[in-house]
Amino acid sequence: MFTSFNRYLADLIVIAMRASVMGCKFGLALFIARYLDLSSLGLYGLAAGAIAAVPIVVNLGMNHLLMRDAVTASAAEMIDGMRHYWSFVVSVYVVLLSIVTLITIAFGTSTLWILIVAVIMFEHVGNDIFYLLSSLQQHLSANAIGFLRGAAWILAYVPLAIWDSNLRALPYLFGFWLAGSIVSVALFVFLSWSWPWRACFSLPFRPLLITQAIRKSFLMLVSDLGFIASQYIDRYLITLFLGLRVAGIYFLFWTVGSSATTFLALVLQQKQRPLLISAYRSGGASAHCQLARRFMQTTALATATLSIAVGLAFQALLPWLGQPALAAQSSAFWLIVAALAVRYMADFGALSLFTAHRDRLTTVTNVASVCVLVLAQLALLPLAGLHGAGGAILLTSLIIALWRYWLLFGFSLKNVESGRVGA
Repeated sequence: MFTSFNRYLADLIVIAMRASVMGCKFGLALFIARYLDLSSLGLYGLAAGAIAAVPIVVNLGMNHLLMRDAVTASAAEMIDGMRHYWSFVVSVYVVLLSIVTLITIAFGTSTLWILIVAVIMFEHVGNDIFYLLSSLQQHLSANAIGFLRGAAWILAYVPLAIWDSNLRALPYLFGFWLAGSIVSVALFVFLSWSWPWRACFSLPFRPLLITQAIRKSFLMLVSDLGFIASQYIDRYLITLFLGLRVAGIYFLFWTVGSSATTFLALVLQQKQRPLLISAYRSGGASAHCQLARRFMQTTALATATLSIAVGLAFQALLPWLGQPALAAQSSAFWLIVAALAVRYMADFGALSLFTAHRDRLTTVTNVASVCVLVLAQLALLPLAGLHGAGGAILLTSLIIALWRYWLLFGFSLKNVESGRVGA
């Protein structure tokens, strides 16, 4: 009984930390809209998109295969894979930082770009740490590290910036973000100090492992590029067609809608992912399908409930922001919130395909998603503005969600192996 109580308490702490991350990111977007301006919010949104997208290019798809293997690998095998992978990743970022620093010195550009690249590097490693610990089902540690990266620095920065107006600038904001990311990585070093890192690093480095991993993960790289583009390309298209200020409005609406789905991804999917992987490996396609169907129903109910709650909370806060342009786009706001909720259900379909080792199908649907989204945005943005942005996401998400669920539950189980790679 004591063990059950401890597990229940740990779950409550995890939920509290994830709710804090959601609330802090929600609050940060409101802070920028209130105390800076919508153009700064648009620039912040573009930088946040880069912080999410660049690691996908740098890791070349290797992280997904490593995290999936970590569920069943021995500690020595897991650490050997991670030390080769992280050595490659850090080397790439050292080159990028050197290039950006030289450009800053030579052309006198803003040091903001150095800060952003540094944040990208530590966020990349921080995301890897989160998913590694989640795969090992060390959820409390994973979320403590996630809290430092996603909430603690905001809790420090926002009150200080309200008190001292000199801090209300993007370089200070990204400086605090960088500090939070560095502390989170330091916490992982402390928590994993007893792991056999030194023994593994004493072994010869084998570059062949990196090249083999890159070849093996090429399909996942293509899949990731399609997925991340479908998530973030819209803000760049909106900036191109409608300008930075409207992009700021869109990013605020997107932040509100995605705060609900981000919370669910890090509370529900954090536990669903290793369980689905284990179900497939122990019970095959049938067991995986049954568990995925049950998780899908839970996810749908939670997504609808939380999205509505977050949307209503934002509507109540609108007068405080003092931005009439936001209130004038109320119908576009709700369309975007609904579209992001449907997108999350489509993303759950991608997770289910991935955990069943149906990597080719995951890749095809991810690439198709970004292609459909770009076409829909190009068609609707010039005609309907922000409503077109929301409509494009909703249309794309409906098509991709129905397709993925048909692939999951519509195929005969005899045909499941046809999409399997790397099992």
